[in-house]
Amino acid sequence: MVNRHMKYQTALGLWALLTFSSTYTGAVQYVDYYKGLPNYDEQPAFIKDNQKAAYALHAALAKVNVSSRQCKVGVVNVWKDWKLALKSNICDARTFKALRGLVSQLAPGLRSDRTTLWLTDLGANSNPDLIVGHIDLSQDQYPHLSLWRLRLENGAFKALYAGPFLDGEIYAVRPFGANPKRKIVFVKHVSCIECEPITYLTGIDFDADNDARPFAFTYSEAHGGFESTIEYALPGMGHTVDAKVETRTLPPSVNGPHLLQFFKMDKGEGPDEWWAFTCKDYRCDYEMYKKAPPAKFFGLWKRAKRL
Repeated sequence: MVNRHMKYQTALGLWALLTFSSTYTGAVQYVDYYKGLPNYDEQPAFIKDNQKAAYALHAALAKVNVSSRQCKVGVVNVWKDWKLALKSNICDARTFKALRGLVSQLAPGLRSDRTTLWLTDLGANSNPDLIVGHIDLSQDQYPHLSLWRLRLENGAFKALYAGPFLDGEIYAVRPFGANPKRKIVFVKHVSCIECEPITYLTGIDFDADNDARPFAFTYSEAHGGFESTIEYALPGMGHTVDAKVETRTLPPSVNGPHLLQFFKMDKGEGPDEWWAFTCKDYRCDYEMYKKAPPAKFFGLWKRAKRL
């Protein structure tokens, strides 16, 4: 299956493992960005036998005021010349420190100085929803974001896990898909480091069948090969088509479409492309128009919100 926008790579997995040596040797080196990372699926980070800390955290969250803007709450030293900022929407330093201390009691294996918190309303209930983010470094010192949504059940927090995301960050939280009462967490991440990366978004539903589930998209000409990634920015330079991408989401609806994209092609790359994705059971397939879409598409485009 061919991805319409890839030039030399026919599979996203291969692209994610390719980089060039910083000291040119004339050869391509293969890098496993995930080598050495914790396996949180097999060894969960959060323990379930600390009811005291769970209740204290639950009570503390009810009193927190969140900021409309994100703030810097820490720094992770990745490389000598690369410091990765930890961001949160809990901007009162004393409050953030206290909450992170309680989270550390529930997840003692996570490094506190690499942990951040987001408090948001995912729409499943009337309580604030806490998302814990943690940066792990792979064996070759590549940063990956892992996320847990904590939900109090029977006196203990159940942690729903998603990740890891290479150089990831929480990018947006908004309604998406078929359910207007549920909000989706969009994570921004990249395909590789020390290369010309594709920038992706992954939309995660942390209330899907009592689990964290990503929406899967296809850009294949055969409408197969669904991946949990939205093409958000393309590098060009021979790796992909040279195009500027704009992405918008529509208000939730049963029949869709749910996500729209416009690929403004550079000269020589062919006609512009307009994409309309409709999601069903977390699989998002498309209709695509070249040069100019039908009038109904422009009506949807005006209603949609830029992502």
